[in-house]
Amino acid sequence: MGENALMMRCAKCGEMNRLPVVHCKKCGARLDFEAAEKHMIEGGGPSAGERIRGLFKLGLAGAMVLAILLLIWPGKMARTTGEEIDAKRYRMKGELLIDALNRGMPASQAIQEGEVNAHLKEIVANQPAAGGGFAAVVEDLGVRFFAGRAEMFIAVRRGPLTFTGQFYAKPRDSELVVTGAKAGHLPLPGFLGKFYASATSGMFRQMKNESRILRNLDGVVVNNESIELLTRSGN
Repeated sequence: MGENALMMRCAKCGEMNRLPVVHCKKCGARLDFEAAEKHMIEGGGPSAGERIRGLFKLGLAGAMVLAILLLIWPGKMARTTGEEIDAKRYRMKGELLIDALNRGMPASQAIQEGEVNAHLKEIVANQPAAGGGFAAVVEDLGVRFFAGRAEMFIAVRRGPLTFTGQFYAKPRDSELVVTGAKAGHLPLPGFLGKFYASATSGMFRQMKNESRILRNLDGVVVNNESIELLTRSGN
């Protein structure tokens, strides 16, 4: 019997018959070609489980593509930005808080959103020139204050792509605590937002006075377009 011979099982006795035949060679019953054809068609297609797994894989691949597109789609943040005089006011208020810390005295300052953003705008404009290729270049920094919450924004260009991060924070006890973030347009709630904020906050950590003030907060109140910082006594 050739290896490529077509075989068909008799529905009555189970005997395998080599085609082309019409009747079973063992019991003589007529072979049911229609039932065999239907079985071949149904058996050749994917099972329900295979179809579900295929749809799951397709959905997972689609979700990953969507996440990547949201990640590399740069975000923006509207904010109030002051002038050079506002940047000077911001630096003066920061120096007063640092001076109080140096003297071991408590102090407080109300800082306007426009003052902070004017200072950040100068930082971006005065940053050292970056190297070529995919060296990181900070394109934008900003903050926004609402009643009871604050938002921070950073945009970094690497080669032809610009990556943005937006971080959300709320006062908790005497601290500003990150509650979530967005990478591009991809939402990162809870611990994902905190991890992303920690991983991308290098630029903010370079602002030594601000970092020291935040480490020594004794209270913080966030209002619309302003924030009030109270520093504790001591270093």
